[in-house]
Amino acid sequence: MPLRPEPTLVSGGYMRKHMPTYTIVIVMLVMGVVFGALAAKILPESQKSELAQDLTVFFRGFGDTAQVSAVSASRQGFYSNVKTIFIGWLLGLSVIGAPGVGILIFLRGFVIGFTVGFLVSQMAVKGIVLAVVSVLPQNIFIIPALIFSCESSLAFAVSVIEDRFRSTRVPLYPQFLLSCAIIIGALVLLGIASIVEGFITPVFIELVSRRFM
Repeated sequence: MPLRPEPTLVSGGYMRKHMPTYTIVIVMLVMGVVFGALAAKILPESQKSELAQDLTVFFRGFGDTAQVSAVSASRQGFYSNVKTIFIGWLLGLSVIGAPGVGILIFLRGFVIGFTVGFLVSQMAVKGIVLAVVSVLPQNIFIIPALIFSCESSLAFAVSVIEDRFRSTRVPLYPQFLLSCAIIIGALVLLGIASIVEGFITPVFIELVSRRFM
C-alpha cells in the first residue's frame, strides 16, 4: 500500500486534521480553570480565612525576598513546567497513557482557576489586579507551550491507533519528528516564561503589593 504523507504543521490540512485533538486539549484546560474557580468559591470559610491571611503576609513581605529568590524561582518554575510537558509527551507516545494527557492539562487549568478564583473572591478588585500581575505574565507563554506539546503527543497517539484500523498506512515517523520539534519549541517558550516568572512578575507583584497591601 502507498504511504500517505502527514500534512505539515503550517498547512491548513494539518490544522483541519488536528482540530479534534486541539479541541480536546483546550476544552480540558478550560474545564480545569472553571472547576478550579468553583473549588475556590466553595472552599470552607475557615480554610479561606487561613489562606487569605497567608497571602496577606506573603504579599506584604514580598519585596524583602523577591530579589534574592529571583534566580531560584526562575529555575524552579522552568523545571516544574518542563517536567509537566515531558510527562504529557511521554503519556501520548505510550499511546495507552494518552487519556492522562487530558488529565494533566485539566490539573494545570485547575491550579490556574483556583488561584485566580481565590484571589478575586477574597480581594475583589485588588484580587483581579493581583491575579493579572502574578498569574498572567508567565502563563502567556506556558499555556501555549502546554497546548501545543500536549496536542502533539495526543495526535501521535491518535495516529498510532488509526494506523491499526485503516487500509492506507500513514507514516508515523514524520509525526514523531513533528512532535519532537514542537517539544523543542515548547521548551523555548518555557525558558522565556521562567525568565518572566523569576524577574518580571515579581516586580509587578511588588508594585501592586506596595499600593494595595
